[in-house]
Amino acid sequence: MPHRDTHSDHPPRALTPMGPPLGWVASRCLQAPPHPLSCTRCVDACPVAALAFHEDGDDGVALRASDACHGCGQCVPACPSEALVSTELDALMEQPPLGEPLRLGCHRVVEVGGPARLHCLRTLGPDLLAWLAARAAPAALTLTLPEGCRDCPAAPGQAPDTWRRDAEALVTVADTPSASDFRAARPAVSRRDLLRGRPAPRLPAIAAADAAPAARRLERQRVAAEALGKPHAAPALPGLSLAPDACRAHGVCARVCPTTALQETPEGELVFDPRACLDCGHCQSACPEGALATGAPDGPQAVTLRSTPRIDCFQCRRPFTPPGGDSARNGNETTARCPACRREAALMQESFDDLFG
Repeated sequence: MPHRDTHSDHPPRALTPMGPPLGWVASRCLQAPPHPLSCTRCVDACPVAALAFHEDGDDGVALRASDACHGCGQCVPACPSEALVSTELDALMEQPPLGEPLRLGCHRVVEVGGPARLHCLRTLGPDLLAWLAARAAPAALTLTLPEGCRDCPAAPGQAPDTWRRDAEALVTVADTPSASDFRAARPAVSRRDLLRGRPAPRLPAIAAADAAPAARRLERQRVAAEALGKPHAAPALPGLSLAPDACRAHGVCARVCPTTALQETPEGELVFDPRACLDCGHCQSACPEGALATGAPDGPQAVTLRSTPRIDCFQCRRPFTPPGGDSARNGNETTARCPACRREAALMQESFDDLFG
């Protein structure tokens, strides 16, 4: 979706040396603090290995692009949290068609009265393709590729073209003779533009309320697929299961979740919403007991993984969620102690045994 808010506490950092300009929003990135996750999906998606994370004194880490970047933008749809933004895509989606046919082609496709042009169509992920197709419906959205992206460094080598496969599930993909050879994206503003006083394209502003990681792509594609009447084109939602016997109910999984996918209610319930999940695995790696595991989702609805009421610790009086079966074993809730008090008691007992045998 376009970012219309012009006031932002989290302005994107310019990423690419060549146009069309791309920006990186550190607060959305799972690799940047406070999310110590090793997410490299954008780096892995670059066909020329132009992206890399570097240590940064201000933010801890920064994403940068080398001069090898030729502007294909495949890193943009690879980012699950939309930490990468594009001026070209933002301009395309500012005034999308409504009920009118739309044709899109790359910079190698030149036709009289032909398609609107992006530098590379592979910057469009399944979510944006579904959203544009839903806007154009009942008319068609057509992507025009020059000879199937032949001789293009942005095209896959010998591997299957998964981008084209996913695109054909949503829109019409047509091949046309190439009108020109491939060329890397030129600078956003040329010397001629500077002399004419033409400003450089500005990176889209990110509202402070929209600056956190979120499953924007999943929800956009899911809603668009429903509007198109193509449920098979909806994204596969992540699933999560909990082993009740292993869970100690300390809630660390909910606290480290970078989105609202995993939350602990005041009543002690642990609720999982697959529509908000980025499938980053942070909750699983943070759980000391390994009580969480991926699984098949029951559907798009939120599910309750754990339903245990909160009680007050008999020793420190602070509320806590007892693990499964704790109250039944004790027989009386007034004898229940929180994990911190139990650990303290165990340490004191060990010290007593060491001193007095």
